[in-house]
Amino acid sequence: TLLARAVAGEADVPFFSVVGSSFVEMYVGVGAARVRDLFAEARKRAPAIVFVDELDAIGARRAGTHAMVSNDEREQTLNQLLAEMDGFDPGEGIVVLAATNRPEVLDPALMRPGRFDRQVTIPLPTQTERAAILAVHCRHKHLDPGVDLAVVARATPGFSGADLANLANEAAINAVRNNRDTLTATDFDTARDRILLGRREGTNVLLPAEKHAVAVHEAGHALVAALCPHADPVAKVTILPAGQTLGATEQLPLVERHLYGQDYLLDSLTVRLGGRAAELVILGQGSTGAANDLAQATELATKMVREFGLSQRIGPVGYPRGGSVFLGTSGPDLSSRPYAEATQAAIDTEVARLLREAEQRATDLLTTHRAQLERLSALLLEHETIDGSLVYRLAGTAQPIDQSGAATVAPRRAARPPATTPAAPAAPAARHAATSGSRD
Repeated sequence: TLLARAVAGEADVPFFSVVGSSFVEMYVGVGAARVRDLFAEARKRAPAIVFVDELDAIGARRAGTHAMVSNDEREQTLNQLLAEMDGFDPGEGIVVLAATNRPEVLDPALMRPGRFDRQVTIPLPTQTERAAILAVHCRHKHLDPGVDLAVVARATPGFSGADLANLANEAAINAVRNNRDTLTATDFDTARDRILLGRREGTNVLLPAEKHAVAVHEAGHALVAALCPHADPVAKVTILPAGQTLGATEQLPLVERHLYGQDYLLDSLTVRLGGRAAELVILGQGSTGAANDLAQATELATKMVREFGLSQRIGPVGYPRGGSVFLGTSGPDLSSRPYAEATQAAIDTEVARLLREAEQRATDLLTTHRAQLERLSALLLEHETIDGSLVYRLAGTAQPIDQSGAATVAPRRAARPPATTPAAPAAPAARHAATSGSRD
C-alpha cells in the first residue's frame, strides 16, 4: 500500500484507489457493475493507474467443479475483473496495481501474463533499512545526542515499518512519563521491552525464593551464551517481570543472518537449555519456568532433524510442514505424514538425543563456571537488570564485536565498478556460489 502511494505521488497521471471489499455486496451483480464502472472511468482518463488494495477480498481461488459455490457474487466480481484486465476488449493505457498479504489464496487466473504477471514480494526491512525508517519516524522528535539509530535498528530484528513507528511512539510516551522532552537510548530500550515482552506490572511481586530461582535461571542463559563461541551476543539480562515473562535474557545478533550453520544451531539449543541447567546445578531441581525454553528447544531440534537434514541417523531428507508463511505462521502440519511410523519414532529419538546432549553440555559449562554463575545471579538479585558487557567480564571471555566492516546489502544493490576499469572475471567458486541458491 505504501509503494502504491509512492507511485501515485511520482506518476503524473490520474490514480484510482479502491479496496477489494468495496466490490462485494449482498446483491448479485453489484460488484461486477462496480468493476465495469471503475475501468470505464479509467479508460476515459487514460493513461491512468488503478490500485486495488486487499485483492484477496475478491480474488480468492474459485470453487472447483464439484464444490458447492458459497458466494456467487464474489465469483462474478472476479470474472469481471479478469475480463477487464485482459479480455476481449483490453484496456490500453491502464496500469493495474494490487496489494495483498495472502497471495497463496489468489486465483491462478489472476497471475497469468497480461494480468498480475509481475509479483513483487515486500520482505521485512534489513538493519540498514530499519535505521532509515527510524530516522523518518524520529524526524519531528527531540533525540538525545547519545541515541544511535543504528544501534536501535540492530536491536529490532524482524520489526516491520509499522513496528518501528510504534517503537518511536512508545519511546516518546516513556519520555513524557518521566517529564522529559528528549528521547534517550533508555527510552527506546524500554519501548522495545514493552512491545516484545509486555507491560511491567508493579503488582507482580515475586516471592524471595521465586526471585532467586528466576535470577539463577536467567544467569544460566546469559553465562552459557557468553561461553558458547557461535551464540548471539548477550545484550541485557533482567529479572523484572513483564507480561507473561518473569525474566529475560536478550541476545542481539551482530549481523543479520540468512543461513544458519549446524554449530550455530547447536549453540542455540545449548543456550535455550542453559536456564534449566542452572536450576539443576544450583537448586538441584528444575521448575516450571523452563516450559517455554523447552518448547522452543524442541521445535528447533525437530526442524534440525526433520527439515534441515542435520541428523546422521535420519539422513539428508526433509519433511517440511505444510501451510503458508506469508502471515508469519507456518500453518498446520500436513494431514498425512509422508513417512512411516518407524521414521517418526526415529525422529523422536534423534530430537531427544539433541536435547539431552545440549542440556548436558550446558550443565558441564555451568558446573565448571559455578563461581561465575553464583556471582552473576547475586548481581541480578541486587541490581535486577545488568548489561551484557558485565556478563562477559564475569565469564572471562571477550565481548563479540561486529567485524564485517560493511552493512549487508542485496547483490543487485551493490555498487558497480567504474566504467573505465574492466571488471575482473569471477573465480569459479564465486560463480558457483552465485548460481546455486538455497532456501530456508
